[in-house]
Amino acid sequence: MKLLIVGGGGREHALAWRVRREVPDAVLVAAPGNPGIAALGAACHAIRADDVPALVSLAAMERVDLVIVGPEIPLALGLVDACRQRGIAAFGPTAAAAQLETSKAFAKQLMHAANVPTARATMHTDVVSAMAAVRALGAPVVVKASGLAAGKGVVVATTLEEAEHAVRDMLDGDAFGDAGHEVLVEECMTGEELSLFVLTDGTRVVALPAAQDHKRIGEGDTGPNTGGMGAYCPADGGDPAFTPRADGSMAPGIAHVMTTIVEPVLAAMRARGTPFTGLLYCGLMLTPTGPRVVEFNCRFGDPETQAVLPALGDDVRLLDAMLAIGRGDALPEMHITATRATVTTVVAAAGYPTGVRTGDAITLPTVGDDTIVFHAGTRLADDGTLVTAGGRVLAVTAIGDTLDDAQRVSREVAAAVRFDGAQHRRDIGWRALARDARAS
Repeated sequence: MKLLIVGGGGREHALAWRVRREVPDAVLVAAPGNPGIAALGAACHAIRADDVPALVSLAAMERVDLVIVGPEIPLALGLVDACRQRGIAAFGPTAAAAQLETSKAFAKQLMHAANVPTARATMHTDVVSAMAAVRALGAPVVVKASGLAAGKGVVVATTLEEAEHAVRDMLDGDAFGDAGHEVLVEECMTGEELSLFVLTDGTRVVALPAAQDHKRIGEGDTGPNTGGMGAYCPADGGDPAFTPRADGSMAPGIAHVMTTIVEPVLAAMRARGTPFTGLLYCGLMLTPTGPRVVEFNCRFGDPETQAVLPALGDDVRLLDAMLAIGRGDALPEMHITATRATVTTVVAAAGYPTGVRTGDAITLPTVGDDTIVFHAGTRLADDGTLVTAGGRVLAVTAIGDTLDDAQRVSREVAAAVRFDGAQHRRDIGWRALARDARAS
């Protein structure tokens, strides 16, 4: 079996790692890939993830059995559409279906029409109307760029002044380019967030175990938002309804999300003639009135993927599901649970997230069998030295019998990574661990 993995970050390294674990003799091709993916025996091609014609040509030339699309940009540009036109199986949604992520305005309007629980919001293209909406809601209030902003186009403003600054930055200051030319002004929901991955063929669904991302740069969830500084799995957000069942059956909270959120959204997409297939990422807020949608993504999340995939048992055949979906077949019956706890700690570059320095030499520590160092922003210099090449450089995932065990090892290994200006959080999973400490 030959597979093409599109992308070159930590998520794609985790996908390659999982595929290699499930099908050791699979032939892996990556574009552009990274040094970690290459170390798994993948042939990496220097093709950008947004170069759709070149990617389709590569898939055709290599006669791959499946294209697995990691990032959102090639999905938004129609890579899956282009593959299907050439008779190439591809895992992911069409460009039309990817609007669930590429346009927060589209997603919000669809949720409102389908009675899916989410925050109240209004859409704006000018500062005057946006600020009127901010004042009507009052602080705290959320300001979001409608388009793709690499996970950074969200400001939770605690004051009206902060909200006005965010609105002007996006609409007048071009802070996020085209992505911020339309903004959402949204009520601020309270509660803990969960990330839930759902595999779907457009109708049938299979949920993966929930994870919790840590967006803020600083410990205790302080400082500016980032693309994600770490994640852990499984997570329940402190709600017993989401706690994994001892018998392996679906937690009632996740079953509730399937019936009140996922299935209505999929039905609405089918009714529009744009069925969603692939991986639907549900960003949820567990509010006092129940789970509500923060956002949808149209692909595996990063860094949650680096935590979720290693938590799955060796009997799980994720690739079988992706192949069926990519070929247009029915999603096979399966139930996926986490067999152990995982914690992923992101090691970021100097200056991240406001400004990033690259080119610093990296020294990696030796790790045990239950620890994986996923490459997220690395490259090999001309002399073969591994150097930093992005904001989030590495993602250290530790697998343990308990969350506490996994966090300790992940934190220790992350601290042993060496490059100038390296920074990481030491508290991934802190809310769950604090609850465990109180319970004991």
